[in-house]
Amino acid sequence: MKNCLAFITLITLFFASCSQKPKPTFTAADITLIPKPLQLELGESSFEVTSTTAIVLEGDSPKKAADYLVGLFKTAANFNLELQNTLAKEAIFFTTEEGLNEGAYKLKVNPTSIHITASEETGFFNAVQTIRQLLPKAIESKKVIDVAWYIPSISIEDEPRFKWRGMHMDFSRHFFKVDEVKSFLDYMALYKMNTYHMHLTDDQGWRMEIKKYPLLTEKGAWRLPNNQDSICNTRAVENELFKIDESNFKEVDGERKYGGFFTQEEIKEIVAYAGDRNITVIPEIDMPGHFKSAIDNYTYLSCNEDSGWDTVFTYPACLGKETTYEFMKNILSEVVEIFPSKYIHIGGDEVNIKSWEKCPHCQKAIKEYGLADEHELQSHFNRDIEQFLHSKGKKLMGWDEIVEGGLTKEATIMWWRGWRPDALKKAAENGNDVVISTTDAYYFDYLNEGNPLEKIYGYEPIPESFTKEQSENVMGIQANLWSEWIPNFKRLQYQAFPRMLAVAENGWAPQKGKDFEGFNARVEKQYDRLDVLNVHYYIPAVKGLDKEIMIVDSTLVPLELAYPLEGVEIFYTLDGSVPTQKSLKYEKPFSVKDTMIIKARAYRNDIFNDIKTVKVVKSEYVDAAAVDIKEKGFRRYVLKGKYKEVDNIKTWTNNKWEKVDSVDVADFVDEKNFNLVYTGYFYADKDDVYEFETRSDGGDHLYIADKLVVDNGGWHGPRKRFGKIALRKGWHPIVLKYRPSDKPRVIEVKYAVQGEELVPLKTQATGF
Repeated sequence: MKNCLAFITLITLFFASCSQKPKPTFTAADITLIPKPLQLELGESSFEVTSTTAIVLEGDSPKKAADYLVGLFKTAANFNLELQNTLAKEAIFFTTEEGLNEGAYKLKVNPTSIHITASEETGFFNAVQTIRQLLPKAIESKKVIDVAWYIPSISIEDEPRFKWRGMHMDFSRHFFKVDEVKSFLDYMALYKMNTYHMHLTDDQGWRMEIKKYPLLTEKGAWRLPNNQDSICNTRAVENELFKIDESNFKEVDGERKYGGFFTQEEIKEIVAYAGDRNITVIPEIDMPGHFKSAIDNYTYLSCNEDSGWDTVFTYPACLGKETTYEFMKNILSEVVEIFPSKYIHIGGDEVNIKSWEKCPHCQKAIKEYGLADEHELQSHFNRDIEQFLHSKGKKLMGWDEIVEGGLTKEATIMWWRGWRPDALKKAAENGNDVVISTTDAYYFDYLNEGNPLEKIYGYEPIPESFTKEQSENVMGIQANLWSEWIPNFKRLQYQAFPRMLAVAENGWAPQKGKDFEGFNARVEKQYDRLDVLNVHYYIPAVKGLDKEIMIVDSTLVPLELAYPLEGVEIFYTLDGSVPTQKSLKYEKPFSVKDTMIIKARAYRNDIFNDIKTVKVVKSEYVDAAAVDIKEKGFRRYVLKGKYKEVDNIKTWTNNKWEKVDSVDVADFVDEKNFNLVYTGYFYADKDDVYEFETRSDGGDHLYIADKLVVDNGGWHGPRKRFGKIALRKGWHPIVLKYRPSDKPRVIEVKYAVQGEELVPLKTQATGF
């Protein structure tokens, strides 16, 4: 009997050992961490987190990170992992090591344990986010998933490049709710971003409860539908990503109005939620401009006790009245009590100073304080507010316009005007801390096609001209989501992802060794995780429908994605209807023979992008002119005077002209009150449809054979317009009229056979 029991025991142990699955080994292709760690070494096998895995803490610093890890497994696996401070087998150990930089951590994973080392809580939290990305995507699930929770054997040493790795949301133009804010904070935490900028007030709405001034939210948080809403509504007819959240409408004073605001308790809830994720919330209360939502209800704040819009911007608060300063400080007194952040952002951008130029109160203040002009008046205001914030233990932050008129060394700026490097230079020379947030790369309200992922990833935030000392004053980077055309949370996700991942990596990883192809490969692996998080991210646009298609008989229409992405398919329609996954699936170029509207969009499972639309126009060939061309080039006429419309520019046979080889404005950049007309003939080297593109400031019209082919008229800054025409082989008369802006910068013409690459229109294609 004894021998039998021993045999049974051996058999049981044998089968138990056979039933244990070997732990998987991961490859480098499986590691898709964003941001990329500084040092990473991949090992054999992996660690499995089970319901009995212990979490061992040393001290209090790791607790926030450990609690977050416990919460992930509770939600996705229904594990009740225990925190303890005694040794355990097959455990996750959090150990404090003095001397590591803020945010830095070490992570070592082997088949029997995980060791996380940091000097303070942000380092521990960053390590947990790395573990989160190393785990299966199911860890993001809001319901229990039955999977094996393996983490690759790996050794990582890591720390951030910048201390400010930020994202911004604009609540004034269109409003977002507390739960949506929390979701966004979860996305930020996943990619180790640590600063959340809330733009809470602007002309279109006041979004934070201020108890001393209840009208700010009772009235100022609600507005009648405006042009931003109407544009979104127009787009929403075909694209639900532009649908305005109906829950943000309510009846106010008998009228249907849009709006919403956060109570102070809701703000505290957001701040606490962010704090649990080691994210600092920065409030922005825009002043003294972009203040209409306040002035509407407290009209004594303006210079003339009136509220409204001037030509471009609204009337600002009056800086010659003590009541303005009192009002601002009373607001900020409540703000600083709710937001524990070191910085309070006061905006300060795009202030319309014209009303101050005429205001007796402002002019009196300028004289009394010995100020040079209205810019120094704003700086006087900024310094007064800054001193007040200092008394509350806070620091002032503003957009880069606050540099004009002077700054104290303690103020911090956000440089957003990439076209004004002088503002950044002034701040750097003054020793001010700066956050880089330029339109050049970090304005995510711009469409993905215009501000793409590769451009953002390749953008270096610290100018080459900066000294080492000035570079150290760059606190970091931030991307902004202005919400004029972002009317709901799905659209906000679409604008933020995947570009937010480039900001996360640029804020963390050093400039040296950046590799877009490697980064993009990791981004593509993140999409499955974002699917679990229910993020409606951007997928590549459909190319081939960005310009009108002209045909004489028929043509083939080729479509392609802006860049390849696995699992993305193109669907299109030929009757102008909205394409769905039940529409025609694009397999190869298709033939069109008549006038029609083509619409196309891409899908990746349920994720879709914006629709691309093109009109197919049927035309007839324009016959070539029977002319004998003597010389190559153009005749150029210079006409003095100012013309209201481009078409008012006339040329006569007795006008003086000169021969030129190309179209440009180089000889006239210092001239005033001039206009240019180019005439000659364009040579079409075969029967085909030709495309012409002009780029100019001011305005231009391009005619071929007396037909207006490119209408780039109006009054505008540098912009491009195009047109097409079907031409028989031979010479065709061409006329270009150009009315420059007050500061002439550009006039140029390009051409190509439809579908080919545009080239400058020069001597070889023209004559007279």
